[in-house]
Amino acid sequence: MIRFKQFLAASLLLTLLGCGVETTTPLAPGKGASGGSAGKKLRVGMMPKLVGIDYFNECKKGAEEAAQELGIELTYDGPSEAKVELQVQMIDEWIALGYDVIAVSPNDPEVISAALKRAKDAGIITLTWDADANPAASGREVFVNQAPVKAVGEKLVDLMAEAIGREGKTVIVTGSATSPNQNAWMKVMKEHLETNYPRIELIETLVPDENQNRARQMTLDVLTAHPDLAGVWGITSVALPGAAEAVRQAEKTGKVYVTGLSLPSTVRSYVKDGTVPQFVLWSPADLGYLTLHTAKALADKKLSPGEQAFGRLRGIQVLKDQVILGPPLVFNQDNIDQYEF
Repeated sequence: MIRFKQFLAASLLLTLLGCGVETTTPLAPGKGASGGSAGKKLRVGMMPKLVGIDYFNECKKGAEEAAQELGIELTYDGPSEAKVELQVQMIDEWIALGYDVIAVSPNDPEVISAALKRAKDAGIITLTWDADANPAASGREVFVNQAPVKAVGEKLVDLMAEAIGREGKTVIVTGSATSPNQNAWMKVMKEHLETNYPRIELIETLVPDENQNRARQMTLDVLTAHPDLAGVWGITSVALPGAAEAVRQAEKTGKVYVTGLSLPSTVRSYVKDGTVPQFVLWSPADLGYLTLHTAKALADKKLSPGEQAFGRLRGIQVLKDQVILGPPLVFNQDNIDQYEF
């Protein structure tokens, strides 16, 4: 009876192969689209912190551009809420599906690490982008960094200090409490304030969990509680427009200085009316594009330290375990109309 079942199983397998049914055996790490089985595309799963917001929509455009250039089979997907538990669940699904590369923007650097380690142990290349995981615990190959953390944090503080005369009460509106990139920027900001601008007081950090309306309401509450507030930093793509809308609604444009990080398309009207005179960012589409090119370079074992070109991007700095897009850009009324993203 056992032999008969084995015969049936073998016959069924031969029949399926004869009918041209494709199997999905993952590539060995480092072989990539050009080094693996003939005609097989590199399968990359790329995960943002959450889907549905403008910033990560722009990242997706750049990733899709690179995927088309490189012949990569791309899955760009993530949770609808900025929750690391949902990211972990999706990573485990991608492990089971045998993806070749998994690239994640973590909502929590520690919680995500065990899932990335499981992926690595399964022979999958892992990398982070936009925000990093714990490098040692996760075993991720590289972090694709949009801009040096120190440059971003210090630039945000310098813009504020120049605008408010190097003194006054301020608040930060961040995203989630565990977001690694936002926490890294805030660490630099606080150190830079303490060392260079001791008369600027950071009275509170607001955590609206990547909800623009909540960021607006929390900022309104602070404006009411502190009528002498001098400035607000909104350091995510939804926190900045939320904070700006609060200042506009409170009729404090020109009285409370607002700056931070967001997309030109999202805060253009606030720049035009002077609510957000200046803000900082990089090209999210370029970040997505660079992440896919980095994934391909890792799969092909062609990533090495030094200055490199990645497709249309030139002069990209590759360090031991980071690939850096470049220094942050400052947007204002003079240049904002040059950017459509």
